[in-house]
Amino acid sequence: MIKGILTFITIVVFTSVAFGQEHNWAFGFYGDVNVKAARENSFGVQAKYDLNNRSALQAQVHGRSSFVSVGADYLFSFLNKRNSDFNVFLGVGVAEEFVRFQKEEEIDYELVKDDLFVLNGQLGVSYYFSPVKLSVYGGYKVKYITTDEKFKPNYVTLGVRYHLW
Repeated sequence: MIKGILTFITIVVFTSVAFGQEHNWAFGFYGDVNVKAARENSFGVQAKYDLNNRSALQAQVHGRSSFVSVGADYLFSFLNKRNSDFNVFLGVGVAEEFVRFQKEEEIDYELVKDDLFVLNGQLGVSYYFSPVKLSVYGGYKVKYITTDEKFKPNYVTLGVRYHLW
């Protein structure tokens, strides 16, 4: 009886660890860090859905005082997630950035609001810790602001995700 229970527990634990990367949904924290201007750093939450073993969609909402960004990315992983906990990925995405700030004109203050449409590309690495269903990642990101037709190449993305199901 005891051997049967121990065998059952071993099979359940082995199955959940061996197939840990089969979890398609992951949720976590996201950081968008400008390495040249610390005042442009923003942090938030994100969700990721794996379409298959090499591609995924992710959506994120992040911000700071008087700034909010809502975006979505398509990610392509170079390594099959079932065969490797380490991965290298490429991503392309879009975001809408909402900026509100006060502009001083002599004595009066004027509230200025800008909505920016942003295209981005990223290259990064990730690692999945299967025993705790947690992945961490970091990458380099380039933004192209279509409204101003301006490149912003100085971003690093950082994140941690928990894989649910």
